Amino acid sequence: MKEEIRNILEAISKGDITTKAAITQIKNISTISNLPKRKASKLKIIVKDESQNLRLPAIPFWLLDLLIGMGLGLGTITLKFIKDIDDDTRLILESINSKDLRKIINELKRHGPFEMVDIKDGNNTTVKISIL
Repeated sequence: MKEEIRNILEAISKGDITTKAAITQIKNISTISNLPKRKASKLKIIVKDESQNLRLPAIPFWLLDLLIGMGLGLGTITLKFIKDIDDDTRLILESINSKDLRKIINELKRHGPFEMVDIKDGNNTTVKISIL
């Protein structure tokens, strides 16, 4: 199940599927498998390198939702008042939908704790994003 969710999220980032299709696919996974009884409540990010170690404290989903809302609000204001934004940035800011992001967060919470990203490089570099 966890691998299927990672594949769906990767397909969203590549633009292969829409957010709506991804939510439907994630919901279908939950009807097939046994979901954990405990909902997830936090996002934890760890980045380790030979010279640096970044461990962000676990971020509650309610705070993440608030920060996303504020960031998107600032992006909207930026689009209205700043005219010299490059076209790629403008396109990205216009295409982000806060409702879709909230739906994705809600689905991730429903699936309970799991490792969303766990990447290890040969040079002692590790990136880990966990849903707790």
